[in-house]
Amino acid sequence: MAEPSTTRNQFHTAIFREIYKNSWLRKISARSRKRKERLWVVFCVHDDANAFLEAYSNSKIAVLHKPEIFFSLNSTQHVTSSICPSDQEYEFCVTLCDEIIRLAAPSQDVMFEWVEILRSKLNEMKILCPRENLYSKLPELKSSLPLLSTRDPNSPLPPPPVGTRSDLTRILNDAPRSSDYTRNLNTPTRRRSESSSSCDSFSNLQTNSGSEVFNFDDISNLLDCPPMSAPASINHYEPVFQVPPSPGPSTRSETDTQNDVMSNSSTRILMPPPRPYKTLREQQVQQLQNEMTHPGGVRLQLRRRDCLNAIAIVDAMDSVWICGWKQREHPMLYNALHIGDQIISVEGMSVKSAYQVRRILKSHSAIYINIIIRRIPFGKVFVIHKETEGQSLGIIQVNNTAIIESVQAESLAARYGLPCKAKTCDGTAFTNWVLTEINGRPLNLFFKKNQVKDRLNAVGRDISILVQPLDLVKQLKKELKSLRYYKEYLLQ
Repeated sequence: MAEPSTTRNQFHTAIFREIYKNSWLRKISARSRKRKERLWVVFCVHDDANAFLEAYSNSKIAVLHKPEIFFSLNSTQHVTSSICPSDQEYEFCVTLCDEIIRLAAPSQDVMFEWVEILRSKLNEMKILCPRENLYSKLPELKSSLPLLSTRDPNSPLPPPPVGTRSDLTRILNDAPRSSDYTRNLNTPTRRRSESSSSCDSFSNLQTNSGSEVFNFDDISNLLDCPPMSAPASINHYEPVFQVPPSPGPSTRSETDTQNDVMSNSSTRILMPPPRPYKTLREQQVQQLQNEMTHPGGVRLQLRRRDCLNAIAIVDAMDSVWICGWKQREHPMLYNALHIGDQIISVEGMSVKSAYQVRRILKSHSAIYINIIIRRIPFGKVFVIHKETEGQSLGIIQVNNTAIIESVQAESLAARYGLPCKAKTCDGTAFTNWVLTEINGRPLNLFFKKNQVKDRLNAVGRDISILVQPLDLVKQLKKELKSLRYYKEYLLQ
């Protein structure tokens, strides 16, 4: 089929081109499935505007940029993959306006990789229309109530309800009705007459509609008068002032003592001022602690391209774990993942092995993937405030690595709650702690030079540390090292 002159001009007049994928594929003829030609196929984009599939008879001559045949992908309508292999070949199709390009990959992984790269780049170039841009008619509301905002999918799952329906009914029955408060507010004269601590000077208050609302002649008497005591039935508030204990025994009632203290302003002692707002590091640690203790885990919504072949997912201790990711190519994973996260389910399906997770990720073609994890189930996180700059934390390391040999008694780390030893994951023994994060930044599991020491001695009085048991970290390191190109998943 002859290419249009416009397409040929776009191909031959390109200033530069960017290659996104190339490999050996078999082109299936539109007339006969048995006719298959093995070609070196290149997917590239010219001048950031024109997408092409180029086919060469040899991979070495591809550098000359003179393909035997090429196809313009600017009119692509669909990119689909086959479900079942045919003759041990996995076919995928690129549907154009006037023809269909049928290619066969040697393995399922290669087929999925081609389909993913083609879809992602063509979506980015606005050639393919993503699913999120397809809108339907909004549902008709039966009432005039406004739509409620949806829940953030990245927030932790809601905790299970506490108590039963009978508890809720009892609480509602015990709560005071609004009519009770209205009745108490509308009868001030009766309450004042019943109160034993009222003053005669309150009779000077005038509530008529004239120009004189209050009589200020006796204002000094009002200020010297002790306040009214509220009925015991509605006095549910704690005192604002702390009354110092009497040095000796007293026969007076507690009510009389409180009235004397309240009437004399010179004896009032204010409560300690509230603690200032939490620092940013304290807020980060608090958020991480909330996620770690949440019974339902944490729901993540990640792009499929950031999950597929980008996260180090391994099997350890009958569970599936995250022990690293490609930090340079996928920097956004830093905000979503931690070493030691346990994967519970992917796209609503419970997972028991890393192979099962990878299979689900490859089989789904959605742009975003829903993953539920248990955030660092065996870890502990602390924020430590140094009293002076450069103060030692009291953590003794093994050969300057991230393994904590011991925590000095009465040291700064011990006072903030870091135990000397950690329980093993099976709970039957004790082992050492291992530092996996310092100040919110993950550490290299293979302890790169003086990385741990430099992080611990960083400038500043606030430092946060995340520790996990040594038996878990050892197993994660072992499984990580068994992965191909495992060094790409190491974090810095």
